Amino acid sequence: MSGDTLAVYRVLLEQPSFLLRSRFSDLCAYLKLPEEAVTVELGRLREFGLLVPRWNTRDEEYPLHPSVGLERLATQRQKQLDALTDELQHDRLTAGQFVADYTEFLAERTARDVEVFEGRELAYERMQQFRPTKSAWGMLPYVDGDFPDAKPNQSPDQPLLERGVETRYLVAETQMKHRVFKEGYFFYFSEYGAKVRTTPSLPMKLLIFDGESAVMGIDPDDTSVGAVVHHSRTVVRLAEEMFLKYWENADDAFGDSTPRRTRGVTPQEGELLKLLVQGATDEQVARKLAVSMRTVRRIVAKLSEQVGASGRFELGVRAAQRGWVD
Repeated sequence: MSGDTLAVYRVLLEQPSFLLRSRFSDLCAYLKLPEEAVTVELGRLREFGLLVPRWNTRDEEYPLHPSVGLERLATQRQKQLDALTDELQHDRLTAGQFVADYTEFLAERTARDVEVFEGRELAYERMQQFRPTKSAWGMLPYVDGDFPDAKPNQSPDQPLLERGVETRYLVAETQMKHRVFKEGYFFYFSEYGAKVRTTPSLPMKLLIFDGESAVMGIDPDDTSVGAVVHHSRTVVRLAEEMFLKYWENADDAFGDSTPRRTRGVTPQEGELLKLLVQGATDEQVARKLAVSMRTVRRIVAKLSEQVGASGRFELGVRAAQRGWVD
């Protein structure tokens, strides 16, 4: 109800005689409104039920008492609000069901793309279920002291090699210093056609089967936590790109065993310097290079003496000056 409508209603309540046809012009003059505007406001009062015909006098109207008229309007508005509330509740229920359905759809789709296996045993059991027919690539960081219990011919990789599945292993350089690996496992597999390359460090354990599934640890620094299997094409492709980048820069494990020297340092030393410059701790460096803390400190001491550095920061600066790190 507008202010003009309410003003007309108030005047008619106070002076009902203005409703007589003979006094219409007086009403307009009193309200200081044009006749067209007053006619419109009277029509609105009739729509609101505040201006009603007299039951005992033909063609005459009177303003309904506000205690009745306004209460009736309030009741009508309450019904409208109740209807809107019911409609809103219905819309909320509909929206909630829509969200629930969509969430379920996403969960089902995600479940198809990702498998999570907590604990080393469950992860190992899932690995045995893979039956690749084309390729099996493995990025295998080495943890100091972690030697296989079984013989090479008892490895689950043996059937893959016998079927002619393209098999690639990326391992840490330090891993090939142990006879059990170089003269045992990896040499045995290479005899069956597996390709083995070494690199100073590896970021995580990664397995890729047929270019369709990528397996990596829940925690890249602790394989005992479990594994995640990704089937999403995007994730698998990223895993392949990372593997191939390391593969291209790696050395043949059974080629010349003399460490390459790049700009005055071996690949392992260069990787160690890069990690130090990035702010890695000795523990992090040891884990990345798959060596002991003692080995890290020995290499740091050797390089520091070589360049005349008195600390890790100065070693990084002098190594950068010599072009040993980018």
